[in-house]
Amino acid sequence: MFFPLPTRPKAANLAGVEAALQAALDEADEMERPGLERALEILAGYLDINGKDAEDWARSVLELAGVDARATEVKAVRELRLARPDLTLKEAVTLARKVAGKAA
Repeated sequence: MFFPLPTRPKAANLAGVEAALQAALDEADEMERPGLERALEILAGYLDINGKDAEDWARSVLELAGVDARATEVKAVRELRLARPDLTLKEAVTLARKVAGKAA
């Protein structure tokens, strides 16, 4: 799952959180496991810029903006970064190229 939130933490800030959740999961009893597994799934959504959900989000942003990523990559990147100010240039270019069907 990809969260198009302007407050999405950077992956470097979440590495320790992911390790802590995984360590807790390794030691968890059966009652704690489902919650920790769900927390890891949510965290994976924050970390995964290459996932299918990210592409779907980017496609919907560009459709709403009326931008064709195949014709105008620069405009596509701009729209993606306007929708998600914390999106890096590299992430936006990768998403725009995936939406356009180009090799990222």
